[in-house]
Amino acid sequence: MKKTIIALIFISSPLTGIAATDSCKDQLADISAKTEMAKIHGNSAEIARLNIARDKIQTYCTDERQASRASHDVSKREMKVKKAELELQEAGQELAEARADGRAEKIMKKTHKVEEKKLKLESAKIDLKQAQDDADRLN
Repeated sequence: MKKTIIALIFISSPLTGIAATDSCKDQLADISAKTEMAKIHGNSAEIARLNIARDKIQTYCTDERQASRASHDVSKREMKVKKAELELQEAGQELAEARADGRAEKIMKKTHKVEEKKLKLESAKIDLKQAQDDADRLN
């Protein structure tokens, strides 16, 4: 059960939003480092792709836009936490009703549902904390 819980937390954590909330300077530094690695390995296709990405960052990226994006991300994640809290509360009520009925099978199902909702809430809180840290770093 613990392995499942840990796996769910890692799977549900945002892994793709990192560059979207980095400062423009950090993104350019990251691309420069990747370009150097591509040059060392002679990967001309990767170098071309990274040069395009660098040009787009230089053209469109502003720290204000990145801070705004990070703030919006925090708002979205706050809503996810609130939704997960409501779902957990509803699952708890369903469990209480099942216990009142006294049917063991139904109680077991509802208990699993409560545990699932607790995991979802914990994952949403972790995502929110990460988004808040990103936003703080950009401000």
